[in-house]
Amino acid sequence: MSARIVPVTTLDPAPAAASLAQRWNDVFVASTVATMGDDHDAWSLASRRAREESTSWEHRYLAAVEEGADGPDGARTVVAAAEIVLPRRDNLTLALVDLAVHPDHRRRGTGTLVLGHLIRLAQEAGRTTLVAETAYPSGGNDPGEPFLHAHGFEVGQTMHRNDLDVRSHPPREVPPIDGYAIETSTDDTRDEWLEDRAHLSRRMSTDAPVGDLDLAEEDWDADRVREQRDATRRSGRRAVESVARQLGTGRLVGFTQLQVPVAEPVLAYQQDTLVLREHRGHGLGQALKSANLRAAREVFPGLVTVRTWNAQENGPMIAVNEALGYRTTAIQREWQRRLG
Repeated sequence: MSARIVPVTTLDPAPAAASLAQRWNDVFVASTVATMGDDHDAWSLASRRAREESTSWEHRYLAAVEEGADGPDGARTVVAAAEIVLPRRDNLTLALVDLAVHPDHRRRGTGTLVLGHLIRLAQEAGRTTLVAETAYPSGGNDPGEPFLHAHGFEVGQTMHRNDLDVRSHPPREVPPIDGYAIETSTDDTRDEWLEDRAHLSRRMSTDAPVGDLDLAEEDWDADRVREQRDATRRSGRRAVESVARQLGTGRLVGFTQLQVPVAEPVLAYQQDTLVLREHRGHGLGQALKSANLRAAREVFPGLVTVRTWNAQENGPMIAVNEALGYRTTAIQREWQRRLG
């Protein structure tokens, strides 16, 4: 059967639209499970909804549905799910794409059909670079590699997914660091941190390794940090965040954040961690992560695993994580294609 591409929204409560959105997200989950098993990181529908509401990024959702394949409820079978993300404030040449074909409907040309549609959308928006992402278990092979190579993508960066068993590796007590103080919030980014956190997020886009990806400095202000904070809450996650304050100036010079799904607080997802380049060498990175992990375990005593991602060229952060007990469990790769 042939497939046609239809728009999807997670924001329409009408039964038909909500059903399509759920079945669309189910394809992402099924595709990820086929590669990663139950130890996957597929987005929840609530997270997709929070992302679609962003004003800093435009998220367009698409489904490939089979023509003439009505299910018992009259709904068309969703055979592929896709997303294109267009930054609105910075990196205006960039389009991020996510494409998943249901395992039961692969090798029928659907992936090529949907990718062609995503490329057209990117070109219509004036974007000249596509970035896609794949993930696979450590020691395995990347199942998306043949498809992406065949369509002109090259690896732009390789990331290691690292997991920490918090039951076997409790956070260490870190002695005070002269000239700095660590502050922790167990209820997301505090209002009084917003201005400095915006500066740190901007620096995160320039100081963290990006491999060969065509990424430029990001535009952050307090409103954007606040929007990100609110999106985390709407997605059903709770954030635990620690910051490093330089006592002499009173300014924040580093931060780290964990996000924990409230409905199932067993696995915590590490978000950005940064210590400004000019303040490195004092042990602030390890102090931040240790303080944040202690706070997360107090709030979520059933927490089992903390999961983080590190660029393979980011030796200092990998060393910090290994010292804390992290071990590599999967590989994530960022793929890039420059459009003619």
